[in-house]
Amino acid sequence: MNRILFTGIMPALVSPVSEDGSIKEASLRRLVRDLSETGITGFYLCGATGEGIAMAARRRMDLVEIVKDEAPAHIKLINHIGDGNLETVRALAAHSRKIGLDAIASVPPIYFQYDERGIIDYYRAMSEASDGLPMMIYASPMSGTPLPVGTVEKMMDIPGFIGMKFTNPNYFQMSRYKKLGGGNINIINGPDETCALGLLIGADGAIGSTYNVMPRLFIKIYDACRAGDAKTAVDLQLKADELIELMLRYNVIAACKLILNERGYDVGEPNAPLPRMTAQQKRDFMKAFEALGPDDYV
Repeated sequence: MNRILFTGIMPALVSPVSEDGSIKEASLRRLVRDLSETGITGFYLCGATGEGIAMAARRRMDLVEIVKDEAPAHIKLINHIGDGNLETVRALAAHSRKIGLDAIASVPPIYFQYDERGIIDYYRAMSEASDGLPMMIYASPMSGTPLPVGTVEKMMDIPGFIGMKFTNPNYFQMSRYKKLGGGNINIINGPDETCALGLLIGADGAIGSTYNVMPRLFIKIYDACRAGDAKTAVDLQLKADELIELMLRYNVIAACKLILNERGYDVGEPNAPLPRMTAQQKRDFMKAFEALGPDDYV
């Protein structure tokens, strides 16, 4: 089968939530509509940026149902269903299939130490619960679980397995993953600050937090990489990195939500206990953002 199902620029969508954890539906729908008109190809839902693991399973289901209802038909939807409880993972996998999402993804099983068999069994359970829906690994050091190339190679036999969201600065390792299956594996770049590098070295597309606030800039990076114009891609990446560096000083999720709130989207604050900016930090951040030239970051 052709595993290269996802290409282009895909925001790791923020989750607009109220203080009680409920989804801000009107804000979510508006954000999905507006981002869908920028030229993006899809959304990554309930990942790290979407704070999925910090949300109750029912809230996660609410969010993806709203996005599925609002997103145009051409927009692809990947649902991160990772959780420490396998029954929750199974329920989210089955729900993703039921409502017609395009794929599921998950970090490897978290917290406890898992051997290769445990890792493979985890993803096989996801596959079975979703009836073979296209499935990706969210390969991030945050999980604390290593993913040797040999382990991923064994996962190629799991029904629906297509590849990974690679959120790691080790691009040599990414290049080794991309050789699996003779290159028939969907590798999506994760680190926003090195999007151009990931695309130039072989990633098929990119998923990122900061694409919520500057999608068009990253679409230009993607187009330059696909055209073989490495200089333009790198120049644009360095431009994006000026804002990314600022966001990293404060917390990327909080900074994304602050910018969107300032643009009138009312996405709320990060879910507790995730870090939030103080009032002074928000003023300092926006002052520094204004100095960068916000019109360059859309």
